[in-house]
Amino acid sequence: MLKNRALRTALLAVSLVLAPAALAETPQRGLPYIFETVDGIKVVDTIRIEVTGILQGEGTPRTFTFIQNVSSPENSLYFARCERFALLTMNKPGAYLFEMVQLTNGSSSTCRLTRR
Repeated sequence: MLKNRALRTALLAVSLVLAPAALAETPQRGLPYIFETVDGIKVVDTIRIEVTGILQGEGTPRTFTFIQNVSSPENSLYFARCERFALLTMNKPGAYLFEMVQLTNGSSSTCRLTRR
């Protein structure tokens, strides 16, 4: 019994540590991800941005990591614009739709803000 409890405790600890990393999904290329709400945004670095929110037609939040394959000052500026779009969507729920698309070549992603 003690062995099983120790094993369960160890598995729980590992799952709690790995859970945040497992939540981020890789978006399908060329498919628009339209967020009704944005719950969080994280600029990981100059080539990756994580967006958490509820997609159009869904009811639970999901996290996606969008990438730019080239690290440059322009990409940092680009992600800053996407971050502003996402923040606007966060601050005015229901007023905007925030869209991200990972392009098919994998070299970049696009973002768009649309008023409802």
